Amino acid sequence: MRWIVSLPVALTAMLVACGGPQIPAHNGYKPKEAQPWKKAKALKFDERNEAKAEGDVSYPDMRRARWFQLTLPSNGQLTIALEITPPGDAVNDDFDLALEVLDPSYRVISKSALDDEDAHELNKKKTLVDLPPGKYLVHLFLQGRNDAADFVLRAAFKPTAANDTGRSNFPAVVPFVPALPVVPLQDDTPRNFKPPQTATVAVARKPHTAKPAAPAAPAAAPLSARIIAIQVVPEGTRITIGRGTAFDAHDGMQVHLAGIPDTFPIGNCTERTCTAVIRHATPDQVKGANGVVTLTP
Repeated sequence: MRWIVSLPVALTAMLVACGGPQIPAHNGYKPKEAQPWKKAKALKFDERNEAKAEGDVSYPDMRRARWFQLTLPSNGQLTIALEITPPGDAVNDDFDLALEVLDPSYRVISKSALDDEDAHELNKKKTLVDLPPGKYLVHLFLQGRNDAADFVLRAAFKPTAANDTGRSNFPAVVPFVPALPVVPLQDDTPRNFKPPQTATVAVARKPHTAKPAAPAAPAAAPLSARIIAIQVVPEGTRITIGRGTAFDAHDGMQVHLAGIPDTFPIGNCTERTCTAVIRHATPDQVKGANGVVTLTP
């Protein structure tokens, strides 16, 4: 009997036999999953018009995408913020968790994918103004077949004032000037009128006594944090550090790496991560710190 094997299947068998990478052959979705946007998870705004969702995605586990639905009650501005945490310490320059915002007619009105300027960023933010009321969809999806990530999605809604239409209604909202008192043309003050004299009161002030200086606060102990991602940028190498053990980390602190003499400020701190740009340093120099940095005020 003669067997006929397709080329993709043969190549996959050769890679497995040679110990090559196990690249998923599926599209990242479950076989029975059809029109997942119709089963999007509804996010409700709280009393501050904010909503939040956390989760994870995995292409190999057929959980490539997540859909969320937001209902805007009136005209206004919608801000979407996405925080991404790739798993492990390995750096993948091609990793990207894409973001799309769709209007009630299923048209993409904002996106961040591989062909956009904020591709590969771990913190993405989109602000959409002058949106009419209705149901909007937020679509998150991985683009690499071996990728997985955790994410935190935040949404904030700011309603537009009822008369804030962008057009002036002058002079409809200008009130009429009330009747003003009549002022005589000539000064009618009596000639013998003298204004009352105001007595001058001397106030005795006590001499100022300087307060003793407060004792200096003890110096804060340095914190240690782990590097979870490394990316080459024009200024040098940008690192992303986790806040698992350095929960007191905040913007403006200085980061120090073993083998690099200078310190560098951190910023973009979220509930999970902070970032810093190690200027004039290569990824190999950063990796020489064994994945651990020291944070000081």
